[in-house]
Amino acid sequence: MRTVATFIICLIIFMIVIGIFAIMFKLTGLSIEKARFQVISLLTSTGYTTKESELIAQHPTRRKLASALMIISYVSTLTFISFLVNLLSKSLINVKSIAAILIFIILAVIFLKSQLLESIENIIEHIVEESRLWRKLNSRYINFITKHKGYCICEVYLSENCDLIGSSIRDSNLLNIEIKVLSIDQGHELINFPMPDYIFRDNDKLTVYGNLHNIKHKFH
Repeated sequence: MRTVATFIICLIIFMIVIGIFAIMFKLTGLSIEKARFQVISLLTSTGYTTKESELIAQHPTRRKLASALMIISYVSTLTFISFLVNLLSKSLINVKSIAAILIFIILAVIFLKSQLLESIENIIEHIVEESRLWRKLNSRYINFITKHKGYCICEVYLSENCDLIGSSIRDSNLLNIEIKVLSIDQGHELINFPMPDYIFRDNDKLTVYGNLHNIKHKFH
């Protein structure tokens, strides 16, 4: 029974890891549904479509999180297999162990559908967002795609203290300093050639074309 209890504890830890990493992916701009899907896919090594994988590959913070999840996935897979072999080899699968696992699964499903989960996620999200480690991990940057004669195309990640947040493309006056927004990646949605009334949000990734000096000055 001790082995079964240890196995259940490992499952609880596994669920906690999914929850925390889903929140961190959400903070990079993904919807919580896509964030959970990405985490479960990475932990179970099931993979996903090329379009969805680009959501991870194109974002620096998501790549770091994905790398950590791949390591956790490797360790957890080995742990799960060792527990399973241990259960089978020692003939520990009996009515009590099966009942304990079923009760745990039922309680887990009830918890996942309760309002308590959302409250706990909100608390964890606030703690993660305010932590110094997360701010360091989720640093924004300018990624230059091409440069030519003082002009460039580049990707820009908007930080929470960027003065563009909350203003529209029209009101930002970017065109006045020779900066044109070509696309906006919100994580869960890519907006090509956004309308002038689009309101910039924290964690938006912009693809812009314009004056190299002005882009560096504006977004640094």
